[in-house]
Amino acid sequence: MTTLILCNIGNSDLKADGNRPKLPRPEGEQLWHTFEDHTFALPIVTPCLDHVLQEVGQIDRIVLFYTDQPTTPQTTAPDRYGVSLRDKDTLWYAQIAARLLRERFNSQIGAIDMRRVERSTGQMINPSLYDEAFDAYSDLVTHTYTPGASCYVLMAGGIPACNVALQIQALSAYGERCRFIYQPEGGTPYDLRVGDQIQATFRRATAIEALGRRDFATALRSVSEVKNPDAALIALLRYACYREAFDFARARTALAEGTRQASGELRTFLASLQSDLLVLDARTDTGALLREVYASAQITFGNGRYADFLGRVFRFQEAALRHIVETRLGIPTDMGKPARATNLPRYLQMIAENLALKTHLDGQQIDDKPLIYDKGPNRPTMSAMLKFLTDGGTRADGRPYLEKKDKDKFGQVRDRLNAMNNLTELRNQSIIAHGFAGVSREELDAVYKGNAAGIMADMGRVMEMIGMGKAASPFDRIAEVAADVLRGAIR
Repeated sequence: MTTLILCNIGNSDLKADGNRPKLPRPEGEQLWHTFEDHTFALPIVTPCLDHVLQEVGQIDRIVLFYTDQPTTPQTTAPDRYGVSLRDKDTLWYAQIAARLLRERFNSQIGAIDMRRVERSTGQMINPSLYDEAFDAYSDLVTHTYTPGASCYVLMAGGIPACNVALQIQALSAYGERCRFIYQPEGGTPYDLRVGDQIQATFRRATAIEALGRRDFATALRSVSEVKNPDAALIALLRYACYREAFDFARARTALAEGTRQASGELRTFLASLQSDLLVLDARTDTGALLREVYASAQITFGNGRYADFLGRVFRFQEAALRHIVETRLGIPTDMGKPARATNLPRYLQMIAENLALKTHLDGQQIDDKPLIYDKGPNRPTMSAMLKFLTDGGTRADGRPYLEKKDKDKFGQVRDRLNAMNNLTELRNQSIIAHGFAGVSREELDAVYKGNAAGIMADMGRVMEMIGMGKAASPFDRIAEVAADVLRGAIR
């Protein structure tokens, strides 16, 4: 693997004849032109390179970053010690250092490059300002990037703003392949764990940002990559991922593990989630399942997972119809293996006992063919049952199922659910059904009244009009608690 060294050359990095020059730029220039007359030392850089060479044997490339500011009123103004910013520039130190390193290490070092601290456009910066340094080192690290390299950053004598910027940008570019070498005064060099600490900060920030979008998979991956992650937090995020995927059995397992690992406020919260899972895992409460589909649809839409979202739209449509049929007509809709033997005969019996409903269903057609409803409550059948309700359908004893105010409301529900049928062709041609057509925000906009956000709005209105209210998504609280754990607000 290629070994790369990144090093800021600072005011403390050069000794000439046993002393540190007081004015790096003017004295450095004089020293460079009288190089042979002096004895030089790099008291920080050289020991660090020895340390790296003991480990890798060969350094392929060294990049020395130096400052060289233009002459301006700001750079030539003296500080409280009478030294201007420009007099502190290290361009001559870098030239001396490059020559010393070549003479000292010879073939143990490959290329030695020198880079002025500036933007890639050539725009100069104030190297003492952290934000300007951060921008400059973003460009510098990008333009010196060595694919596949093992990168060592020398914590040498550079300006604090430049050192911090170099550390962060190098870590961003090289990740786990980036290490930081520190030379204590009078001691021997050693690795700092600052890379792990900064990386953990990056990952924690990434996880918190992902939780803001309810992107639990990204949050879980980021937290899992931190050294010694919080086991209870990992379990909570796994629980959220499984729950969003409707894998309630594994969600229960993750929740149980998290409850074992947690303590205090977090344990109490984890325990409080258990009751939701018991209801959802039974898969008999149509209201609970409908809320869950709606909550997961919000997540997929908000994160731009449009194919996944499209699948949930149709699942929502069916779940809403199921809920209406069960709560308003009292007809069972669960035809899963455990329930089918009981529910199918009951379903057929209730239709047969209500002549008005049976006559309505017998009169419905799809593509000029009679509606097939005797196999169970499919989506067209339940849609026809909703139409029966909104058309003033009556019970077997002649009483209407809906009052006038409810009939108008459920008519709007039917209109919104039917509007979702406009997405059928897109769904059928997509990867979640029978084809490979793309599902993008633009496609959804084109198909759904020019605004895909209207799909979520219609789903929300359906929830309200069938009596589900505006209940907060359970995933909101899960994300808030997980973020509080990461911030240290919950321990």
